[in-house]
Amino acid sequence: MKRWLQTFQRGISPSFDPTVVVVGLGNPGERYAATRHNLGFQVCERLSSNRTGRWALTRFRAEIWKGEIEGLSVCLVKPQTFVNASGDAVKAMSSAYHLDVSRFVVVHDDIDLEFGRIRVRAKGAAGGHNGMKSILAALHTDAVMRVKIGVGRPPIGVDPAKYVLEPFLPNEINRVNEALDRAESAVRMLVSSGIDSTMQLINQTDVPNRSD
Repeated sequence: MKRWLQTFQRGISPSFDPTVVVVGLGNPGERYAATRHNLGFQVCERLSSNRTGRWALTRFRAEIWKGEIEGLSVCLVKPQTFVNASGDAVKAMSSAYHLDVSRFVVVHDDIDLEFGRIRVRAKGAAGGHNGMKSILAALHTDAVMRVKIGVGRPPIGVDPAKYVLEPFLPNEINRVNEALDRAESAVRMLVSSGIDSTMQLINQTDVPNRSD
């Protein structure tokens, strides 16, 4: 019992029962803050902006914000384990809160998706994303909802692992911000309307602005 209680630190109550847990993927530290791999973190930060609630560091190696979004209790999570080990934090949180996998939504970048495009999925393989692969392995299922943000393939000759750890180019910033706005809207819709309605609307209508 003592060990379980020690899982929680400032403001993270074990009695909190979120309707949805939104896990944004990214790497901790200023070095990575503006990189392609940190779009999940950025969406979570937008969702928590100008709302009651605060971020707190927990012993299951994640920063957590709890509050209300669209009138429902939501927990936002930024794993501090680095992207490739994101499953460690998610598994620890799932066990501590006794949460079913159906409550989790993962937000992450996707190099196989057109730059700026948003896609919502109810389940599926990791698609080469090591953070998503870690989470699916930790939860022992591929039935994890996700919101994917396209960053496009790297230029010929550029290592994808290096590409996702680089910041966006100046002429990409506007399109990235637009994509983040749409990803935030997709998460809100998912919280309020559920996965089926969100997939139907977002996946059929989302078209990135290709102008620089």
